[in-house]
Amino acid sequence: MSRSVWWTMGAVAMWCLLPGGGAMYGQAPDTLKPYTLPPTTVSVSRVALPLSKVPLAVYTVSKTELNRARPTWGLDEALFSVPGVYVANRYNFSVDQRISIRGFGARSAFAVRGVKVLLDGIPQTLPDGQGQLTNVEFGEADRIEVLRGSSSALYGNASGGVISISTDPVAPKRWVGGDVRVVAGSFDRDFERTWTKWQMSPQFRVGAGSLLFTASRLAYEGERDHSDADFRNYNGRLRLPLSPRTSLTVIANYGDQPVADNPGALTWNELQANRDSAPAINLSTRAGKDVTQFQGGVTLRRQFSAGGEAAATVFYFTRDLKNPTTFAYIDLERRAYGARLTVTRPVPLGSLPHRLTAGLDYQRQRDDRINFANIAGSPDPSDVRLNQLEHVTELGPFVLSAVELSPQTTVTVGLRYDRVSFRAEDRLVTSTNPDDSGERVMDAVSGSLGVAVTPSDRVTVYANVGTSFETPTTTELTNRPTGAGGFNPDLEPQKATNYEVGVRGNLDGRLGYSVALFQADVRDALISFEVQDPTFPGRRFFRNAGSSRHRGVELGADVEVVPGLSALVSWNYSDFVYTDYQVVTSTQTFVLDGRSLPGIPKHWLRLGVRARPAFARGAWADVDLTHASSVLLDDTLDVSGAAGPVASGCDRVRCRAWEIVNVRVGWEGVAGGLRLSPFVALNNVFNKHYVGSVAINAAPIRVGTSFVPGRYYEPAPGRNVYVGFSIGAHR
Repeated sequence: MSRSVWWTMGAVAMWCLLPGGGAMYGQAPDTLKPYTLPPTTVSVSRVALPLSKVPLAVYTVSKTELNRARPTWGLDEALFSVPGVYVANRYNFSVDQRISIRGFGARSAFAVRGVKVLLDGIPQTLPDGQGQLTNVEFGEADRIEVLRGSSSALYGNASGGVISISTDPVAPKRWVGGDVRVVAGSFDRDFERTWTKWQMSPQFRVGAGSLLFTASRLAYEGERDHSDADFRNYNGRLRLPLSPRTSLTVIANYGDQPVADNPGALTWNELQANRDSAPAINLSTRAGKDVTQFQGGVTLRRQFSAGGEAAATVFYFTRDLKNPTTFAYIDLERRAYGARLTVTRPVPLGSLPHRLTAGLDYQRQRDDRINFANIAGSPDPSDVRLNQLEHVTELGPFVLSAVELSPQTTVTVGLRYDRVSFRAEDRLVTSTNPDDSGERVMDAVSGSLGVAVTPSDRVTVYANVGTSFETPTTTELTNRPTGAGGFNPDLEPQKATNYEVGVRGNLDGRLGYSVALFQADVRDALISFEVQDPTFPGRRFFRNAGSSRHRGVELGADVEVVPGLSALVSWNYSDFVYTDYQVVTSTQTFVLDGRSLPGIPKHWLRLGVRARPAFARGAWADVDLTHASSVLLDDTLDVSGAAGPVASGCDRVRCRAWEIVNVRVGWEGVAGGLRLSPFVALNNVFNKHYVGSVAINAAPIRVGTSFVPGRYYEPAPGRNVYVGFSIGAHR
């Protein structure tokens, strides 16, 4: 990108952050702003308090920002404006995006780790701490709340925070309403590699309630070889008021992914030769997955006449996975169920207003797991590598207290106990293969203390301290370098003590801002790595680091520059280092104290400019910039031995800094009684070659009699375009 473009957008961002920026102009509404101003109540804190009284880093994204001419593929789009969240897009639907909050979750080999994910209040995160987004259709989301930082006192097995996704099927004025959305794009000028997505969302009035049904399909041919995907989602939401104070919500989600090819990561030489290629081993093993998933849940909510409420939720989950990988063919049948109960009541402490919340979370997971040898993408029944039944049970009672010491000062205290038990029944027992059945129990008491002070309606200052813990998942416990069954007896849960101070607020409805400073002292961090063994090509194993420190700054702001022109910025500064960690190999001991954690950029900046001038009569334009500083690839590779910069933006030790610009333009209006919204978008306008994600701690690969650095690099697409439209009944 040219220096002029960079400095222009940077100047806009800095000007927008000035308290007086835009203050000379008259106030006007801006529907593009994602920042939710007080006294909006947030639910992710599990206490119904106005945002101004919540002593946590909470950010809310509205429907407009979620799907405004975006592909609606994943959380990197939805959370564009949220500071503190880093999403590394692999452009690989077989392993999902790598989502981390304050560094927690960044080591995930697939799915979501270290962050609790909720959909309409129902956990998408299993009791072992692994989250799936298969059921989530981002195009139907109305609101996402993101809690950054210590959350175990609220939700248990999660270190980095919570992402709560909500749909709100408001009853249409007529008995039926809804929307249809169609998007199509291409990754090359010859339209040989394309993608399409359609979504229909009819809404129905059901008595005094509403029913929302969403069906969608994504057919994806990625820029890289062997990256096809086919996703179908069918979601239903029924909400019924049973009485003035009682409501019932029923949800049902079904996801079908018959194709999700895995192009894998590339070596440095493969990246230089053809960044769009896939490794030969991924092609020969037909790496990818075929998965179907269902989740249903019922929530009953009752408001008390004296204030407060009670809510009870029960849910059920199934997942059937056929997963050919480079090291095995995994056949997994997963069943899970659970319940959540919360009661909130006002309990005055003398003359002080006080809200007390007590609750219980219960989840149980059953995995029937068989690993076969992978023969060209098919299981070899004669060669069973692993056959075991796994159970995980999580029980978490908690209590939260919020006391208003004054109208401007609120203190909250949380306490929770979690017990997570893992049990494996080894069914592959022979005279030469001993019974590896066993049980692991991991528990922790998590606490939090926070204070929020609101001296005026323009500013809230808050601080909190809390502890968190994160267990290994069943996959992480099962993957043992020895190849044995059962669970790894040496892998321990990760724990942390978290500190945070922050400020947020708004100035005359024109400037919304938030700043947070945090530190997390992490013990027994869960670290992923590969081994130099041809028996396990590309397989991820886990170990505990001694300790690490996550320290950083998060800044977010959105401002109305002039009527019809707004800007938003989110910036993370991440100083994440090991403080006590050694890696011992057969030939060397690496002392990593003071070394930065790989895979996470120190600087992560997102800047957006939104234009919707009145004279344009419904036309609008958005320009987004994303910048990431360089990242290390491995815990132990020596930076001093790095090759020089190359066209790919990476060398053999780190990936260099990169930035891309995306542009979207469209029109919104009414024609013939229908709402119309056509749009066109150009991503990576300047055709930058960059690596969007790295596979941390990849093992060296044997070539002949020598070894070369492993497959670290997951390249992102070059310049690409898409067009689309949505149409719906005029409200």
